Amino acid sequence: MAFKTAEYRTLDVINENKKEIMIWQIVGGIVIFGLGALWHFIFEWTNGWAPIGWILPVNESVWEHVKLMYWPALIFYVIEGIFLYKKTNNFIFAKFVGFYGIPIMSISIFYVVYGAFGFESFIFDTIVLGILIGIQQFVSYKLLTREPVAGEKYNVLMIVSIVFIAILGILLIVFTYVTPHIPFFEHVFSEQTGEYGILDHYGDHDH
Repeated sequence: MAFKTAEYRTLDVINENKKEIMIWQIVGGIVIFGLGALWHFIFEWTNGWAPIGWILPVNESVWEHVKLMYWPALIFYVIEGIFLYKKTNNFIFAKFVGFYGIPIMSISIFYVVYGAFGFESFIFDTIVLGILIGIQQFVSYKLLTREPVAGEKYNVLMIVSIVFIAILGILLIVFTYVTPHIPFFEHVFSEQTGEYGILDHYGDHDH
C-alpha cells in the first residue's frame, strides 16, 4: 500500500513544526493530567447520576480508573489532531500507544504496590498518573516527529489503531452498566466490597 500524500510528511516538513509539536505535547500532558485528577471526583459530586457514568469512573475498581486517562485524553487528542494531524506522522498510532500503554503500566503498578504490599494512596496514584502521562507525551513526540512506522503498512496500522481505540471506549461504556463480577471490576475501598458498577450510595465512598 503506497503512502497517501495527505498522511505522509517528510522530515523537512516535520522539522519546521517541531517546536509547535513539542508545545502541544507539553500542554497536552498538563491538560490530561488536570482533567484526569478532576475526573476522579465528578461522579460522586453528581451523587452518582447514572446517565453520565459512561464517561466518569463510577467506583474504585481497577477498570474504572482507566477512564481517568481515556476520556480526558480523547477530548484533548481530537482537538490536537485538528491542528497537528497534517503536520506530523503516526498521529493516530502515537495516541493509540497512550490509550493502551498508560492503563497497562498503571494497572501493573497497582497490582505490584497494592497486591504485594497492601499500599493504597490517592496521592501516590495521582503522582503515578502524572509520571505515566509525561512518559506518554514524550513517546508521542518521538513518534510524531519520525518517519512513518510500519513502512507500506502505515495506513493499515492507522486504521487498526482507530479500531482498537474505539473498542476500548465501547468497553468502558458497556461495562459501566453491565459490569462483569470479577475482581478486576470490583469496587475496592480499602478492602474488597463485593460491589460492582454504579454503587447504591456515594456518601461514604472516596473517588
